[in-house]
Amino acid sequence: MALPLTISQFIRKNQNESASGTFSSVMADIALACRMTASKLRYGNFENYNESKETNASGDKQVPLDIMANNIFMDLADNNGNIVAIASEELDEIHYFENAKDGKYILIIDPLDGSGNLDINAPVATIFSICRNPSSGVPSETEILETARSPIAAGICNYGLATTMALTFGKEVHGFTQDLESGVFFYTHTAMKIPTQAKEVAINFSNKNFWNPAITRYIDECFNGTEGPRGQYFNTRWYASAAAELNRILNRGGVFIYPACSNDKPQGVLRKLYEAYPMAFLVEAAGGKATDGTTRILDLPATELHERTPFAMGTALEIDLIEKYHQEA
Repeated sequence: MALPLTISQFIRKNQNESASGTFSSVMADIALACRMTASKLRYGNFENYNESKETNASGDKQVPLDIMANNIFMDLADNNGNIVAIASEELDEIHYFENAKDGKYILIIDPLDGSGNLDINAPVATIFSICRNPSSGVPSETEILETARSPIAAGICNYGLATTMALTFGKEVHGFTQDLESGVFFYTHTAMKIPTQAKEVAINFSNKNFWNPAITRYIDECFNGTEGPRGQYFNTRWYASAAAELNRILNRGGVFIYPACSNDKPQGVLRKLYEAYPMAFLVEAAGGKATDGTTRILDLPATELHERTPFAMGTALEIDLIEKYHQEA
């Protein structure tokens, strides 16, 4: 059997942006960073899994692997020479690379989404987006906040039983799987599409008493079974990693919701730059939708690097219904 394309071969054949070789070099280094992160995870060193006393700029507790993964991406981006800046969930501020003042690209990254799952060996992932530098030199924070809504590529790398990557340039989503023997990502899933019929819903039920009426209505109807207004039975899923949920949605369909909650999460928990924008870009390329309840995620501006947003993504018909219920409420 002939080998499928490697991720580098796929990009060279299918992405016009790589004509000069700069974009393909950026993607090659992102793939390498994901491979290196996967390798660190496979060591199974639980000292690196335990929460530290440190928190990141978003206020989340960090584990040593958060920092390790962030440093891997930072070092490879620095050495690449085509990336002028990186915005990371683990950094307080944008980091500019002195050796790439004329760099064409900006990297936006959540190095290890769901790292709270590490001590129970549950799914974690990397979320990334590549944006074109909107400036002729060093972009401002305001310029980066704006260009983050229109990446030229975005992806997730899911670290599970296998290491897989879903990648889009905006029109289709393509899937790659790492071959452990060679370490290479091979092209294994062509033109991934979210199924039009949803059967699974992911939401944190511990916040049920703090949801708004639209979300409460939607979830109640999903679990009223075949006799209810939805006329079908939904299963629940909850990985506590938005990127892991997106991997499931890309393969099986369904919905992931983290709404605003009236307890201590008035804007939900997902960050616009590092999670919401790149995942929305992926979901839409696969035929789905992403919303904050009333507005398309990619239409929401960001005013701060670590700004949060209510978030729902998945099968288009379900997202339409969630928005309809918000409008009626």
